[in-house]
Amino acid sequence: MNLEQEPGPGMGPGAPLPGHYERRPIRIDPVEHRSYPTWPAGDSVIRVMTGGSIRVRLFLILVIAAALRLAVTISISHPQQVPRSPAEGDAPTYYLLADHMIDGTGYRYAADQPPTAKRTPSYPLFLAAIFRMSGRSFTAVRVAQCALDVVTTYLVFALTVLLMGSRPVGLLAALGYAVYFPAVLSSTYIMTETLYTFLLVLSIIATCYAFKVRSYLLCAISGIGLGLSTLTRPGAFLLPFAFLAIGLAKRLFAAVTYERGVGRVLGARHERRRGIGALFGLLVLCIAFAATMSPWVVRNERALGKFIPTSTLVGANLYKGNDLPTRGAYFWSTDSLLTPDLRAQLAGVGEAERDRILSQEARRRIWAHKGEVFMLTLQKIPRLWLNLGYGRAPSKKSLALAATHLALVLFALYGALALPPEAQMLGVFPVTTIIFSSLMYLAVASEVRFVFPLIPLLLPYSAWGVASLGRTILASRSKL
Repeated sequence: MNLEQEPGPGMGPGAPLPGHYERRPIRIDPVEHRSYPTWPAGDSVIRVMTGGSIRVRLFLILVIAAALRLAVTISISHPQQVPRSPAEGDAPTYYLLADHMIDGTGYRYAADQPPTAKRTPSYPLFLAAIFRMSGRSFTAVRVAQCALDVVTTYLVFALTVLLMGSRPVGLLAALGYAVYFPAVLSSTYIMTETLYTFLLVLSIIATCYAFKVRSYLLCAISGIGLGLSTLTRPGAFLLPFAFLAIGLAKRLFAAVTYERGVGRVLGARHERRRGIGALFGLLVLCIAFAATMSPWVVRNERALGKFIPTSTLVGANLYKGNDLPTRGAYFWSTDSLLTPDLRAQLAGVGEAERDRILSQEARRRIWAHKGEVFMLTLQKIPRLWLNLGYGRAPSKKSLALAATHLALVLFALYGALALPPEAQMLGVFPVTTIIFSSLMYLAVASEVRFVFPLIPLLLPYSAWGVASLGRTILASRSKL
């Protein structure tokens, strides 16, 4: 049962900065027969996120987010000219599919071409829905994406409150995303970033809350959300199974400690019981994820004759991202990197077979040059997170982006170290998402835009780090 009380001074607009932990409600666990502090759960979370003047401040932040995004949208001189820059160079591969779904051609790039799986279906379906209502207006798409990104700004606030239990820190994180300029620009591109970010953050919130209130229904909903995220961009593929692997590892550790007698002293028997329930929740999440992905997989099996869980561009990205002469740079086209023998082997084959051949050749090269590929992977880390390391002088925009991302990462590390234990348990989901997704992107041609959707998951920790550091500095000055 929960013994609730109204939020105290630490929950109000004048809440102290992190580092001062007032008395919290006490939860009595009926299984463990012991009490421990906890963050607000259930209806308390709703009260924390909608209390008093916090709503006014949050509303102003959302207005700032909307104003910035709409201002960029309005400033576009030729809104129907897409792509407008190399940053949205892949846009035609999405809106052509939307056009052909509307006119009855099907999920293909031309009536005389076979069905395709080069792009996962969520974003083309999103475009098709807006085109059908707006008469193929890219401005309508941009306005819809601006609205989605404003909602994502609120979700950053909600995730921060859920993880940290602090509304002021939630406002700081939301403000950080509202003015995060890559997100502002991305909302005006006919690309997957905005939709993927919204779905990913919403799914992680659902996952965290599912394990906070121990709800199998929410586990299923989060699995569906992660499935829709993967059908927007393959970056979330296998993420639910990474969650499950961590749950299994924790369950195994609990079993080992109990058998060795350590658990009998530490109460691991009850932890094991709780762990079984959490493990079952993760299984529900994975099943819901697989069920969401299955229609696309079945469609690809029937249309292309191959098992294709995500896209037929995986092989090309793996091949290009691990090409040693070009150091895996993303701006090289895959066709320009093919050897004559491989080019002859790919001549006349379908996209599914091409994907298989390129994947096989990429894996062969990686295995044959393991050491060099490992060093290349390390070199891709600053490319992925800082847009640096391409062997050429970076632009001022790249330097500004690198400074922003580096500051966010450093503050996030400081914030993670300053977190109280009860806030660290749910953090396994956003932290795993950031680490796992980064590792996936390092395996291919890494681009800095790949990490833009991960920034909302990083911001709660960055905001906590800023607040904690600020309080530490103020405390040290007061002692002087």
